[in-house]
Amino acid sequence: MQRNQLLAIVLMVALVLVWTQFFMPAPPKKPAPQTPVTAETPAPPDAPAQPAEAADAPAVDPASPLSWLPPAADTPADPASDEVTLKNDQLELVFTRVGARLKRATVILGREGADSLQLVPQPKPDTPDTAAEYPLGLRFGGKFWGDAANDRRWDAAVSPDGAEAVFTLEAPGRARVTKTFRLAAEGHTLDTRVAFANLGGEPQLLGLDTRESALALLWGPDVASGDLTKGASQHFVWRAGDGNTYKATTKLDPAKPGERILSPEWVAVWSAYFCVGLKPEFAGGQGWIEGRAGDFLVGVGAPREEVAPGAEAAWAYRVYIGPTAVRDLAAAWPTLPSVQRFFTSVTLMDKFAKALLVVLNWFHDHVWANYGIAIILLTLLVRIAVFPLTYKSMLSMKKMQKLAPELERIKGECGEDQQEFQKRTMELYKERGVNPLGGCLPLLLQMPVFFALYRMLWSAFELRSAPFLWIADLSEADRLFTFPFTIPFVSVDSLNLLPILSAVAMYASQKIMPPSGPVQNPQQKLMMNLMPFIFSAFMYNLASGLNLYILVSTLLGIAQNFVIQGANVSVEPVKKRTPRKARHFYDAAQAKKREMAKEIRRDKEDKRSRNRKDKP
Repeated sequence: MQRNQLLAIVLMVALVLVWTQFFMPAPPKKPAPQTPVTAETPAPPDAPAQPAEAADAPAVDPASPLSWLPPAADTPADPASDEVTLKNDQLELVFTRVGARLKRATVILGREGADSLQLVPQPKPDTPDTAAEYPLGLRFGGKFWGDAANDRRWDAAVSPDGAEAVFTLEAPGRARVTKTFRLAAEGHTLDTRVAFANLGGEPQLLGLDTRESALALLWGPDVASGDLTKGASQHFVWRAGDGNTYKATTKLDPAKPGERILSPEWVAVWSAYFCVGLKPEFAGGQGWIEGRAGDFLVGVGAPREEVAPGAEAAWAYRVYIGPTAVRDLAAAWPTLPSVQRFFTSVTLMDKFAKALLVVLNWFHDHVWANYGIAIILLTLLVRIAVFPLTYKSMLSMKKMQKLAPELERIKGECGEDQQEFQKRTMELYKERGVNPLGGCLPLLLQMPVFFALYRMLWSAFELRSAPFLWIADLSEADRLFTFPFTIPFVSVDSLNLLPILSAVAMYASQKIMPPSGPVQNPQQKLMMNLMPFIFSAFMYNLASGLNLYILVSTLLGIAQNFVIQGANVSVEPVKKRTPRKARHFYDAAQAKKREMAKEIRRDKEDKRSRNRKDKP
């Protein structure tokens, strides 16, 4: 038993070490300072949007469509005068009239918004809106306006119910662009409509081909979710056809062209707790992602369009800005919940982790509205599921305990010949009906649960800031109290009680279960005594929800040990069954024929006997 436990624990610790070394997300890169560009040469469709300062803009070619636009916006004395706000119970959006872009997006969380988070990266203090990059700007195709509309001041009107804002930018006698944002009454979706009206006397072609959209809705320079080192790292996700494609934002090379997506259903930026998604409500669109120094740009473009004089072309988008909670994602559109992946490379483990989250949510919603209690109930459910195997393995270990004296005798007879000792040990186990690997099986079956919970409890939004007893956040270490210093080399700055209790429980579990094999040497005993504490040291700074699972599982294992201790097992030699000799098919057929003949004769004799009795 000790050898099996040691093997399982060493394997688990090794997997944790490999995971933390090679699969932990890298710390987020610091964004590089932005370099403004001038407005007379609009960036091509594949270049990042970088608005210019109005004061630095040189003269514009009168033949260029840029000459239709009013001058770039100046900086008002009060920048707040350019702000327009839409708000519901879950989301507060602040737009700036400069470019009709999203300046701040606050996801309202916690009681009275105490845990809210703002997702739009903010520029340096005193940066005017004309020089800042904000999401939901527009990019027009090639030789038209490019990104120049993003540094012009748009007219704004807010609906009486405060749920809709309409921004208008007009080039007199040439064109009028309208951006309409309507925030849902509840939830995290923003319905967006972009319209281009041709006010001139000639048809206006927007876009050229599949590489140059008519116009595109943009998100950049990043998502300030603050969770880039939680669970899976930040990813671009896009859905085309029936499947999703994932690409880590850190994998984009600014020196290389961006990646294009033809006819996506939606494109999103996803991290552990938050997601921003852009869904075109029209056919034939395209998306692209671009990496830049320290940030990125995501765009969803509309197909080429020729707008007749006096006509208007319009394109609708649905934008999701919110948490990765399954309920919120599903409320936006049906396929968006698939953006969440706890394991981006192992599909089966991802499905298993999501199934565990479904169970946790069910316990939370229907049994007790606390995720700490839900984790305890999930642990109990896992223990019940593996109990039949655990029971058999413990009976096998109890038999091994009874065989310990005989193993000691064999060890003494074999001396230093380990090969002979192993051979005779296996012969003894076979003779007495003992499975030496039975003790490992329940532990191995629980390892997928351990790793699924390791990732899920660490990066599921439902566990974010979920309290339990003294624990403020089940997705973080439990931190009974914080030290006024940090212990060097191990980065410990708090007393985390759950890993310590888990180590004590594991140590007690080893002491309760007597040795099931020969007496261990001092080195083996020392290793077995230290292993629970070494394992808990690796778990020290991980999610308290995972440590809660380990502690409860260990305590349930101790309770099972007490139950098994009272069971009576026999280690008498197993009686060998004498196998029946297989008969040839011809002999079997003849025997069957004889049996049938006997049956027929008996029926005839019975019939004759009844006839004789019936005669007078």
